[in-house]
Formats: sequence, structure tokens, C-alpha cells
Amino acid sequence: MRPVTPESAFVEANGLRLHYLRWREGGERGPIVLNHATGFLAALWQPIAERLASAGYEAIAYDARGHGDSDKPEPTDENYHWQRFVDDLDAFLAALNLHDIPFVGHSMGAADGLYLAGTRPGVFSRMAVIEPIVMPGSFQPDETRRNDMAASARRRRMSFDSREEVIDQYRSRPTFQRWTEESLRLYAEHGADEAEDGTIRLKCPAEVEGDIFSHSGSLDIWDVLPQIDVPILVMAGEHTECFLDMVAQGVAQRVPNGRLLKVR
Repeated sequence: MRPVTPESAFVEANGLRLHYLRWREGGERGPIVLNHATGFLAALWQPIAERLASAGYEAIAYDARGHGDSDKPEPTDENYHWQRFVDDLDAFLAALNLHDIPFVGHSMGAADGLYLAGTRPGVFSRMAVIEPIVMPGSFQPDETRRNDMAASARRRRMSFDSREEVIDQYRSRPTFQRWTEESLRLYAEHGADEAEDGTIRLKCPAEVEGDIFSHSGSLDIWDVLPQIDVPILVMAGEHTECFLDMVAQGVAQRVPNGRLLKVR
């Protein structure tokens, strides 16, 4: 499979300037939208998008608000409530005249897609969601854990001496130890900018990531799952933590046409 260089562009959506990438060769099978997780960005879809493009799809991924090269509103309860991300996804699709198309989402990006599909029939034709962040029914999230995750994100190191140091730092963290070298390099290359003093600074502000974590569970996604009328593949990994594995199983059972896939 030969490399596919994505086209880079911007679009005005929901009052924001959103950056997006488009991978395509023939594109005869039509567009497919990819939605990233908290703290990540569109460029990390590169390995998957290349395969989709070689299979005839036009793969499209955008940087969510506060991420990558998209606009970064000030961190407030309103600006990074999860409803804003759903609104952005809806507006992004409308701006590019995309509807009744396949969707792939990861973590928060998967949750946004599920909520939109449950409240806007016809927007997607089928879905693949990877470890979606959905709070089951009357489940009360552990506020201490959520606050700890938000606080940890806000303390995240933002500046590095080089992109190699970014890679070394992230490779040493448990969450990223199973990342491929390609994914780590994509993050270091596209997820950070070079400052005037020559240091490398991550593009997603720590305060933004913290705000997003603090709003996890802020949408009643569980309640709208039965309203989704398209086939959904719910994916979880062999090393997925127990809670997210349970969520994946619950989502696959609650949507009318769901299937669970355990990836090893």
C-alpha cells in the first residue's frame, strides 16, 4: 500500500474555524468521517485513513475545538461541555454537505457521534465506535476519579526540547506504551508546534484537556442509544480497562443493531 498524502483545509462551522484533513485516491465508495479522542487530532488517523483511501473511500477527519490547528476557545464550562462537540460535528458535516455516510469515532469522538446519531436520524449510514465514553443508565461516575483525571491533564507537560523528547516521554507512559512508532511520530509531528525559542509545544492546551475530562458524562448518551437506527460495530481492545470494556458491551446491547468486536 503506497502512502496517501492528505489534503489540509479549514471550514467555518458552529462559529469556529475547524481544520480538517482529507485522504482520497479514487473516492468511488464515497466519504467516511473519522472523529478523534480527547487530546488527539485528525492526523493520528493517518494509518487507518490511508487504508480506507486505498479501499476507495474518501476519509475525512477534523481537529476538534481546542485541538490541533482548529480554533481554541477559552476554557469555560460552556465552551468545552460535550454538547459543544456534538454541535461542532453536526455543523462540520453540514458545512461539507455530508449526510448518510459511514462514521468512525474513538472515545469522546465516538460518544459525540452516538449522541448525534440518536438525535439526528439520517446523518450516518453505519458506525464503528472504539471504546465510547458513555455512562450507562443510572450509573453515577466516580467524581474523585474524574476530578483526578482532569487535574492530571491540567498538569500535563506542554513544552519539550525536541520532537524526539516528545516521543520518548509519551512512549514511557503506560497509556501509550502499546502505540506504534508511526503513531507516536505522527503525534509529535502534527500535535506540536515549534515555538520562537526552538522548543516544541503541544497544540492542545492542558487546561482545555482538563476541562473536557471534567465534563465527561455531561450528556445523556445512554438514553438516546435505542433511537439509533443504523448498524453499529462497537470495538474494545484486549487491554481495555474493565469499565470501558463494560461500557462497550452495554452500548452494543442497547443499540437496536449493534455488534461487539474484541480486538486482540
